[in-house]
Amino acid sequence: MIYATGITIGDPIWKAMEGWLYKFKQNNVKTATFERLLTSYRMMRGYSVSYVRIMDLTTADIQDYLNRILHDGYAYTTIRKQFNLISAFVKFLLGEGVPIRPVHLNVTLPIAEKVKKPKKEIVAYSKIEQAKLLKVLNASSEDSAYAVLLMLETGMRVGEVLALSWEDIIWDRRAVRIHSTLVNPASRQKGFVQEGAKSVASNRTIPLSTKAMKALEELLETVDHPTGLIFRSVKYPDQSLGYNALRKQIQRFCKEAQVEYHGMHVFRHTFATNCYYKGCEIKKLSKLLGHASVTITYNTYIHLYGDMLEELRSVVE
Repeated sequence: MIYATGITIGDPIWKAMEGWLYKFKQNNVKTATFERLLTSYRMMRGYSVSYVRIMDLTTADIQDYLNRILHDGYAYTTIRKQFNLISAFVKFLLGEGVPIRPVHLNVTLPIAEKVKKPKKEIVAYSKIEQAKLLKVLNASSEDSAYAVLLMLETGMRVGEVLALSWEDIIWDRRAVRIHSTLVNPASRQKGFVQEGAKSVASNRTIPLSTKAMKALEELLETVDHPTGLIFRSVKYPDQSLGYNALRKQIQRFCKEAQVEYHGMHVFRHTFATNCYYKGCEIKKLSKLLGHASVTITYNTYIHLYGDMLEELRSVVE
């Protein structure tokens, strides 16, 4: 019997999953989400589980796959994404009435201690490191320096900053409207601005600090027509400044400032840490960062704030 997307129970997993992705997921999720699904799918194609026939798929096949990529040194987040992809596909098959068992139910994810590649530690720049970087950034007239300054002053994600347009700046209210993100496809296609930020909560309007306003005003003086993208590619002016181009510039800034490069997300972490030590409530910080819940903010950043021992002491004294 032939099911949705032309699936038959004799098809190998990779073939049936490919049809499912392009027919049922491509136009029903954001482009960035679909690209992440494709990345997971392509990874799975390199393992034997993808060649198992639908009718033969067992809990052991899925568990063996997760154990294999655990042994190969993949991070916990990657292992979880692979499990989520297969689980979603099995649920789809069950929903279509394909005569298989819910083989994903008894699969278990590894405990953190078993993962060879530990979860990447979240770091933030110290006040001294920030001062060194700011000295270099303030001396630069490059757009990339202004992009970094905005991340430090607003906590915006890299993709959110790169997708900003002049129309997003609310000058009279000293604020910025965040509603899009730069998508960097897993394929060799060029990046593009996608309407809609990372999540519903990510679509937000946040205030701009005096330093952020100054940076934008300085940038404004360098353009003849302040419309469209703020940060543009030097080679392709009709396109946004790309992730790789910005990364190279930031690495250069860090080298010049004699500060270790910790990736581009470190500026968002640094902003969050600065806000916390200024006494910002977690709930307000969560809204500024565009997190879906306060729990995400707390669990992500709490270790940066110490163990709160002295704050707790005031409660018991």
